[in-house]
Amino acid sequence: MGLKEELEEKAEECDAPEEYIAVAKEIVDGLSDKEWASELLQEGADWAETFEDAVVYAKASLDLLQDTDAATALLEQGKNLCGSTEDFLKLAAAALELKLEDVSKDIIGAASSKCVKVTDFLELSDHIAKVLNDKELAEQTIDKAFEKCSKADDYVVFAKSVLDMFKDKDRAKNVYEKAMTKASKADDFIVLAAGVTTDLQDNDLARKICEKALASLESGNELLKFAETVKKQLDDTDFVMSVYKKAETVFKDFSDYLKLAKAVFDNTGDAAFASLVYQKAAATNPDCGQLVALAISMAKDLKDTDAAVQVLKQAEGAVKTNADFIKTAKAIQEIVTDDETWTSAISFQLEKREEFKALYADFILREQETKTCSPMRTLAHEVFEKTGDKYYAAKLYKLAKALTVNFNDFIKLTAGIHSDLGDEALVRDIYSELLDKCTSLSFYDELTRAIADTLKDEAWIREIYVGIENKSSKNSDFIKLASIAVKKFNDKEWAAKLLSKAEEKCSSLSDFASIAGAVFNWLEDKDWAQKLYGSAASLCQSQRDYGQLICLIKNQTSEQIFLSNIVSSARKKLTSFDDLVFLAETALLQMNDPDIAAEIYAEAEEKAQSNHMLSKLGTSLSRRMDDSKWSSRVLRKIK
Repeated sequence: MGLKEELEEKAEECDAPEEYIAVAKEIVDGLSDKEWASELLQEGADWAETFEDAVVYAKASLDLLQDTDAATALLEQGKNLCGSTEDFLKLAAAALELKLEDVSKDIIGAASSKCVKVTDFLELSDHIAKVLNDKELAEQTIDKAFEKCSKADDYVVFAKSVLDMFKDKDRAKNVYEKAMTKASKADDFIVLAAGVTTDLQDNDLARKICEKALASLESGNELLKFAETVKKQLDDTDFVMSVYKKAETVFKDFSDYLKLAKAVFDNTGDAAFASLVYQKAAATNPDCGQLVALAISMAKDLKDTDAAVQVLKQAEGAVKTNADFIKTAKAIQEIVTDDETWTSAISFQLEKREEFKALYADFILREQETKTCSPMRTLAHEVFEKTGDKYYAAKLYKLAKALTVNFNDFIKLTAGIHSDLGDEALVRDIYSELLDKCTSLSFYDELTRAIADTLKDEAWIREIYVGIENKSSKNSDFIKLASIAVKKFNDKEWAAKLLSKAEEKCSSLSDFASIAGAVFNWLEDKDWAQKLYGSAASLCQSQRDYGQLICLIKNQTSEQIFLSNIVSSARKKLTSFDDLVFLAETALLQMNDPDIAAEIYAEAEEKAQSNHMLSKLGTSLSRRMDDSKWSSRVLRKIK
């Protein structure tokens, strides 16, 4: 058997790479048939199961055949056998070892298709930079790694890998800065900040990221959790406080404020801000027990006694049961050390509640049941009358005030407060509030009467009426005020000033007559009154006008001179027969002056040109003048 036949037989039996390579070597050495050897190597490569086998065949092609193209083809074939980035990297390294740099680069390029994790790309980039010394391709690979990042955790891993592989803090920092532009949720920012703190120890950048997180948070509870995280990561008290201050603007409920205040004090030691938060909690209208607990915490934990005292005052007003009062009283006695008046009052009330247990049980029950002002006023008075406890009575009177709506009920309330408590300051405050409720002079009069009965403050009453004067514009208001000036204050000078203002507003005869009567009766100024009556008369044009004016004067005064002057004025304007009869009868009926009446009747007789006129005149003379002779003479003229 010849060598060729023997080798053909061996080739048929080849199974492993080393067998194919050994036979190929014999073919080259014995027959110098490189083409057959190449075909045999290719056949073996076709059965290769791993990229390592492909490398072995490629190396054999170079060693036995010096065939670069065949080696390249076999390495390309090996790419199909790579299952991971690591496989590609090993294959590329093998190609480089075989001096096939271009093939190695091509394999690296194919390796990126197998990269799944960020670390895959980074390892590939590192290999490219170190093994291939191709910085441009290495950078491109890193960019692909960054594109794979979708979550905050990805960016943290990417930055850490960059730091571990390249020892480049600036580059890792740049990753975080880019990640900040991608993040939108607080949780993302928190993850990034944690990475910066742990891996870069860059507190400035971590704070910058945390500021972004803070801006995105709206929930109070999330802000509290975030503050805890910031404290651990940054240990930056100022920034932690900024988180708590934002939470303070978000919270609305008592329990939330409590959580916030405790967290603030525990984590920052800022007693002033914690106290402020406690005060906001107190403003949410909690019950008595909650307020007492707040006050105790403020005094003992925060050492803010002043603020605690204010909360205790609120608690005192929120007492609903005897147990509430006792709890509040004990807290006051424990915390308040510089207000003897208050603590003495508390001790006094404790004694009263012990002395009148049954009564107070009834009082408290009625207090809770009462929903309107009148029974609450009654209860307040009863408490004072039966126990002498003016402090509890004061609380009830204040509750009654809160229930009061009607003006008259406020007046009754102040009477009770003044009588039982003698609290002039409170009474004055209520009166001051009532000033805004006065809508007419009658309300002001009722208020000032109450002030006179209780406070006896004439100066304030005068001030009230001066204020009304300054706001008044109608002459009727000025006349009413003038009456008050004279009757309440006996101040005729002020009254004259008011009546002068009223005169300026006159536009009708009744206006002038009203002021004239006031001037004459209150100021006893006859000349001014006469002038005003004259102004009224100047507006009269008919019997009706003069009749109205004369009636007004008769109701205001019995001074005859005013009526005489009016009648004289009328005789100049009213000159017809009917006018003269009217004036003559007016002189008789309103002035009881037969002499003036006779003069006017005589003028009327001269103008009586008809039987009707003569009949009317004769009847008037008989009935009004009671002069039968003159009447008969006139009647005889009838034709």
